[in-house]
Amino acid sequence: MAPHYLNLVFSRSCDGDHTALQRWYNDHIGILWQCDSLQRATLFRRDTDVAHEADYICCYAFPDEAGFLNYEHGDAREAARLVIVNGWGKEGIAITARRQYRREWSRQNALATGAIYHTVLCLALGAGPWDGVSRWLVDRVHTLLGQGASAVTLMRAVEASDAGGEVVLFVASDQPLPAELAWLDNRATDVWGQPPASLVLNWRWAGRVVADWTR
Repeated sequence: MAPHYLNLVFSRSCDGDHTALQRWYNDHIGILWQCDSLQRATLFRRDTDVAHEADYICCYAFPDEAGFLNYEHGDAREAARLVIVNGWGKEGIAITARRQYRREWSRQNALATGAIYHTVLCLALGAGPWDGVSRWLVDRVHTLLGQGASAVTLMRAVEASDAGGEVVLFVASDQPLPAELAWLDNRATDVWGQPPASLVLNWRWAGRVVADWTR
């Protein structure tokens, strides 16, 4: 079963030494690996031509919320924190944000040749029943999969509700995706599901996987 609860950590290099930062992450994950509920960690590095405050996104995967809370308040994270404040990480890396999401679903294009590029889209959704909005998003993703994406995973912020909230789409592709979002256009003749009352692109991020740790 795919991990259901995801902790995204956004970071940037303070001195531009990305080799040192990636080496630090390898040691950092090695310490966190002492937490049995951490199932996987994937580190993405931002493409230099994409504007965003975060150079990296690290996605930590857990089976459920209980597994995340075990990690959040456990000995492994505290050990890693002490290494940060007493070592290279204190000056070399800056954490710009941490957010938790639930993985809702993934869709994959079986004809895709590979997944080199990863585009992350953060959308702010207005009100709407999640069952209907999710179905509408699945239909939009169907269009996206026909336009170059090889796989799409949707994560929903843990605090989101039918009143609205944030979702993140991780889009894998073998070529860079165009910046325009025409695939989100809901003016089809037969709209499936229910569009949210509003939709805003909060931010866009694009990069590649530079490290992947799994049990």
